[in-house]
Amino acid sequence: MQETQEYTSISLSDFLVVLRHRMRFIVVFVLIAVVSVGIYSFIMPQSFVAITTLMPPEQRSSGGGLAALLQSAAPGISLGGMDSKSSPVSVDIITSNSLIERVIQNLNLPKHPFFKGMDTATILNTIKASLYIDSRVRTGVTGIECTIGTHYFASQQEIDIASQLSSDIANSITFCLDQMLREKNVSTARKTREFIERLMVITKQKLDSTQEAMEQFQLTNKVFTIDDQTKAIVSGAVSIGTELSKAQIELGAIKEQYQLNSPVVQSFEQKVKDLQAQYEKAQNGGIAQTDKYSIPLQNVPHLGRKYVNLMRDMKIQEQINAYLESQRMQEAIQEARDVPVVLVLDKAVKPRQRATPKRTMMLLLTFGLSFILSVIWVGISAGRKGQLTDN
Repeated sequence: MQETQEYTSISLSDFLVVLRHRMRFIVVFVLIAVVSVGIYSFIMPQSFVAITTLMPPEQRSSGGGLAALLQSAAPGISLGGMDSKSSPVSVDIITSNSLIERVIQNLNLPKHPFFKGMDTATILNTIKASLYIDSRVRTGVTGIECTIGTHYFASQQEIDIASQLSSDIANSITFCLDQMLREKNVSTARKTREFIERLMVITKQKLDSTQEAMEQFQLTNKVFTIDDQTKAIVSGAVSIGTELSKAQIELGAIKEQYQLNSPVVQSFEQKVKDLQAQYEKAQNGGIAQTDKYSIPLQNVPHLGRKYVNLMRDMKIQEQINAYLESQRMQEAIQEARDVPVVLVLDKAVKPRQRATPKRTMMLLLTFGLSFILSVIWVGISAGRKGQLTDN
């Protein structure tokens, strides 16, 4: 026996008549489809989404050469310095194992009813899969979405647990992220401070050595402040030289009036000799025996150069020491400060409505698709003619 089927075309009016006669079938088909999907929507897993948004964290760019040195050795970690700048939170940091492990410990998730029977690795992967990070480069705002779903035939208690857990995980991520970045900043500031303190020890040793060299130079060469001393010595030499010139002129005039062996002439000659001796002492460093800070004028250029070099080295070491001290204090403040690094723009709240399933949308789509399919089926059935032929 062989079955053959033939299809014939029908007019629109005939098709509408067929639809009217087969309306019961269409209604039943649509009703069964809608009811089935409606029942499935109540037993299928439900998901809840909690969203938190973060402002870009403030990062201080490295200020001095010392901080920049450590900054180049550890890129991505902000150090103390100049003006602040903002950058979006890295997606890799938010989804890193170290941060998720902190979240697991913070919420004690291994003992949470939702993760009952799961090990830490499974919980970590589950949380990672539930996260969606929206990093907006232009504005710097970072959105963190956490989606938690229930099982089939979820009870109201399981629904409440999943809903609350989604917001708890999102908020815990922001808390742990701030904690982790703050620890990184403190650790970097501590390393910078310790590095600066080691430099300060070396700098102070150099400064002490330079000061001792300056002191020894002053004692050996009778140099106190060479500029003032030179002015005083030159002024004294000029004064004595002037008196000597006057005395020599007076002596020449006296000799024109008196005999060479005259007591007056001898008196003026002795005065000239005394002034000449004083002038030579002034030139050679010291008029009186007790003068401890007179230096020979011919040695002034050489001593001046040494004095300037020692003074320059000492001033440089003092400036470096002062700079290091200011940097050390800055890093000590950064190490001790307790300012949030992550700025939360919108805190995650427990979602009041489920994200999926969207029952209304599902029922509307089911109604439309089932109606279209049933009409197509009626049309195909109306245009089909079957014949049975015995072989």
